[in-house]
Amino acid sequence: MSVATVLRAGMLTTVQDGGRPGYGHVGVSASGPMDPLGLRLANLLAGNRENAAALELTLVGPALLWHRSVRLAVAGAKMSACIRLPDGSEVELPCGCPVEVPAGSVTDFGESLQGCRSYLAVRGGLGGAVVLGSRSAQPRSGFPGVCGRRLERGDELELCGEPAECSDELVVPRWFVRLWDLPVRGLETQVLRCLPGPHLAQLDSCSMDWFANGAFELSSDCDRMGYRLTGPVLSMPTVPQLRSEAVVPGTLQLSPDGRLLLLMADCAPTGGYPRVGHVITADLPKAGQLRPGDGVRFRLVSMEQADQALAEQERTIAAVRA
Repeated sequence: MSVATVLRAGMLTTVQDGGRPGYGHVGVSASGPMDPLGLRLANLLAGNRENAAALELTLVGPALLWHRSVRLAVAGAKMSACIRLPDGSEVELPCGCPVEVPAGSVTDFGESLQGCRSYLAVRGGLGGAVVLGSRSAQPRSGFPGVCGRRLERGDELELCGEPAECSDELVVPRWFVRLWDLPVRGLETQVLRCLPGPHLAQLDSCSMDWFANGAFELSSDCDRMGYRLTGPVLSMPTVPQLRSEAVVPGTLQLSPDGRLLLLMADCAPTGGYPRVGHVITADLPKAGQLRPGDGVRFRLVSMEQADQALAEQERTIAAVRA
């Protein structure tokens, strides 16, 4: 049974859950959320398991008509959004807290104000087709249904489980949860911590210094597969002849023109370019909130520091879970 109808699809709205890891050996990308922390927080606030299927909204969000009273939660990017109630009145849809929305309401999302991607979770989790154990959309895959495309106007959203018993009136709490500060567009350069890649030492001395201390910028050539960065052109005196090797979200490749490529959620499971670094798992949510034109620097860290950063992030999520 449909719980909502898509009135306007937004720029790029897809269904995402925890993804489909474990199929790289047959050429299938893991997919899943670009900002895993945003998805987990939205689901926890809505009362779902952390990796339940939810909507990922990119830059400009959708308008959704709800056919029954539901509990929603939005996390990730700060996006302008309002709730149009059945009586015609409008209220702001806050981020970082559970909201009970009465049947007949429309949630209308505008542009992203900070960050790039918001996550909209509904109590019960979104339903629909499951492909290789996941409902995550991968538009380039050719998977059937919404697993293979973005949402379109007229699509119907279903629930996976039973929705919460909700009030027939709007209920908005006075508190919210924010796990980290989103980038303010044009005002700051984001620092992504990374581990050295197997081919980093083959950069020449100037390129090594630029990689460690230079500033890069996301070009317009960015999508869920990865980001092409502009900035210093890096070079290797001798470019290794590589077979295709395993890559994962966070891998930093050096393209033949000397530009860095940061692979993201929908990246292919193998690649043939030199791997000069790997963004640590704890910083992938920050990378997922970058947008074209944003500045970024890379800071090399040790494996021990990467483990500590991830453990600290998990403690934060555990506090929300509790």
